[in-house]
Amino acid sequence: MKKWMAMFFLGIWTGIFLAPVPGYAVGTSPRISDREIIESLVRLEEGVKANREMILSLRTDMNSMRTEILGFMKWGFGLLFTGMLILVGFILWDRRSTLKPVKDELDELEQRKVNRIIAALKKLSDDDSRVAEVLRSVGLL
Repeated sequence: MKKWMAMFFLGIWTGIFLAPVPGYAVGTSPRISDREIIESLVRLEEGVKANREMILSLRTDMNSMRTEILGFMKWGFGLLFTGMLILVGFILWDRRSTLKPVKDELDELEQRKVNRIIAALKKLSDDDSRVAEVLRSVGLL
C-alpha cells in the first residue's frame, strides 16, 4: 500500500512540474521577406494618409459647426433680451395705465376739497373784512 501511495504522489508531482513545460515552448514564425515588409509599410502609410485627410475634414466640419452654434447662440440671446425688454415695457405701461385712474380720482378729490375750502373762506369773508382783503389779494374774490 505504501508503494502505491508513493507512486501516486510521485505521479502527481511529476504532473505538476512537467505540465507547464509545453506552455513555455516557442514556435518559430514563418520567414517574412523584405518585399512583404515593404508592402505592409506602404499599406500602413496609405492608411495614415487617409486618417489625416479624415481628421482634416472633421476639423473643418467642427469649425463650421462652431460658427453655426455661435450664430444660433447670438440669435437666442438676442431674442431672450428682446423678450425681456418687451416684458419690462409692458409692465411699465400697465403700471402707468393702472395708476392713471387712481391718480385722476385723487386729483379730483383734492380739487373738491380745495373748492370747499375756498367756498368756506368766501362765506367767512362776508363777516370778516380781513379775510375778504386776503382773498382779494390772491385773486379768489
